[in-house]
Amino acid sequence: MGPSPLKMRIVSTVLTTIMLGAIVLAGMELTQALAATTPRSVAVADTPAPAGPAQSATNTAQPVIWPALFGEPLPPAPPAPPPTPVVAPVAEEPQPPAPPRPPLSSMGYTLKGTVRAGDAVWGLVSHHTGKKNMRHGDKLADSMVLARIDIAGIWGDTGAEDLELMGYPE
Repeated sequence: MGPSPLKMRIVSTVLTTIMLGAIVLAGMELTQALAATTPRSVAVADTPAPAGPAQSATNTAQPVIWPALFGEPLPPAPPAPPPTPVVAPVAEEPQPPAPPRPPLSSMGYTLKGTVRAGDAVWGLVSHHTGKKNMRHGDKLADSMVLARIDIAGIWGDTGAEDLELMGYPE
């Protein structure tokens, strides 16, 4: 007859335990080999070996140093000095004079009336686009702001030296 199942289980348990122990030892050696840095392994190789015939092969064997995969790390470069500003004389070209703004009378606005309520004064201005109620500071056109409204009419500031008057039609 063959070996009993109980003996086979004991033998397999003992052999499994021995193999697990061997795997653990191999893992520990692998961890130590991977954790060893390059300077430490070079320092061990550069130390003088003890004199005598009892040298072991492990002391004289040089560790394998693999080249860096992406090149050797370099120290950070010093910051570049700031560029010196080049100051060149800028010759300004003379600007052509601004074209004169059209006079207020040519814009097509007519004053229809003024309204005064206390300190507030409004002017009713008519144009071919419609009628507008205007007051001091409103823009009548892109180039004209209402400067004041009085009995004579609406005074517009077109950027000229003097204000232009939009009076009542005659």
